[in-house]
Amino acid sequence: MDFDYTQFPKNYTLCPNTECPRAGRCLRQALYNNVPASITYLTILSPAASRQLAGGSCPHFRPIQLVRFARGIDALLAQLRKFPYDDAVLLRREMYEYFGKNKYYEIKNRKRLVTPEEQEEILSFFRKRGIAECPLYDEYIDKFDYR
Repeated sequence: MDFDYTQFPKNYTLCPNTECPRAGRCLRQALYNNVPASITYLTILSPAASRQLAGGSCPHFRPIQLVRFARGIDALLAQLRKFPYDDAVLLRREMYEYFGKNKYYEIKNRKRLVTPEEQEEILSFFRKRGIAECPLYDEYIDKFDYR
């Protein structure tokens, strides 16, 4: 499997345990097995700990799956202008309060992605106001979910 290692934090912990029953489905193990030669230093789980934690209850297990993140909310803010004024104001305020000032502006300035869970929360704000439309984002990016 080919991974873009620039998508992951430099200190992302990898797992060396190839004997784990879930190794074939674990992102940490797949990344460990496919590290390119250009990466000379790794952060790994200790081999003893990874053997002890192997199996269904490992708290470090991350499934190998692409997740759809959203980037940019200019389209969403433009979409709000079509709604009745009171709804638009309340929706914008709910988003601002949900994310907080720093995260909100990081998202607005495209420095931070909107997670699937956050997209669901924004959708719930729309539904609470009786709006059937789905929130619009500037673009979507499919990435491995390493959280």
